[in-house]
Amino acid sequence: MLDRFHKDYDKRIDCDPGWYYLIEKIDVELRVIDPEYTIYQIKEKFGALRFYFDTEEPPETRTYMQEIVSAYELISKRVCEITGTEGVLMKKGSQMKTLNPLYAPEGFIEC
Repeated sequence: MLDRFHKDYDKRIDCDPGWYYLIEKIDVELRVIDPEYTIYQIKEKFGALRFYFDTEEPPETRTYMQEIVSAYELISKRVCEITGTEGVLMKKGSQMKTLNPLYAPEGFIEC
């Protein structure tokens, strides 16, 4: 999947491994639609997965691809970023993450 990153962007995934299976599912679904799509960035922001991509497909296909990504981004809000188990939005200071309270790092509290 790292080979799919745009040449001008860092080839890295900026989230913990609990979301890797969501990222893999996004990639599989998008590749079916456009085997040549490009990734710009994959990260965690405000406790949710963010997956930024580009495609040369027509606008209606791009919209459908974005709907797939958006669906998985919503799912990420209920999946622990660390463990991949059920999670809730938690915060530590200004940092927000979706975590399983049983495995949350010290200092994180439910929002």
